[in-house]
Amino acid sequence: MTGRAKSPNFPGFLCSVGFNATTANGEKSFVTASHCTNKQGGVESTPYWQPLQSVDPVQIATEVADPAYTKGPGRPGGKVCRYSDASRAKYASGANQALGLIAATSAANNKSLDITGSFAITSNDCEGAGQTQQTGGCLTPGEKVDKVGRTTGWTEGNITNTCVNTGVQGSRIVQLCQTFVSAGVGGGDSGSDVFQVTSGSNVKLVGILWGGNSNGTQFVFSPLGNVFRELGTLTTH
Repeated sequence: MTGRAKSPNFPGFLCSVGFNATTANGEKSFVTASHCTNKQGGVESTPYWQPLQSVDPVQIATEVADPAYTKGPGRPGGKVCRYSDASRAKYASGANQALGLIAATSAANNKSLDITGSFAITSNDCEGAGQTQQTGGCLTPGEKVDKVGRTTGWTEGNITNTCVNTGVQGSRIVQLCQTFVSAGVGGGDSGSDVFQVTSGSNVKLVGILWGGNSNGTQFVFSPLGNVFRELGTLTTH
């Protein structure tokens, strides 16, 4: 597979597609960041095109799942919270999608956006060894993870903090129990899948990226257990 890194047209935003997924009732979908929809939290049927509506007016997907942000017991005063910045869009009939594949560039941290192959999702975080999906995920500080995004491509680094309640600058939103990674990120990478290379091109899916620091050296993601907690368990491979 060759070409340039692409993502569907997100109305009003530059964002990345996370991972393809199928629901228990067979809906073919993709997961991306909630803040890449027309309104963060709540379903307003955000439409998506590939690559742009002005280039190809055939809609490829529609937002169908995006829980509202809420107050509740234990929430910080005046804040609204969720466990993931994640939403799900249902593919239109006939839209091209490949379950279990992530576009890959030539190498991590080389800033290339040229797609040279693909990673294969062969497992999800917390699978195996008797583990089940849990809030905060099963990874620990020091473990290496990766992401592929539309702006900075494939970047890789070590987890620095886990299960951090993270305020979103300029808003009342707090994302509960998030994971921080020391790795490159840029505007437009929101929605990227976060994964861990297990062997060769096989990877373990671990979450959805939604933010980063101002100098582009640290990103934050919602662990997969948090995503499943709010969007329901999904088949990813």
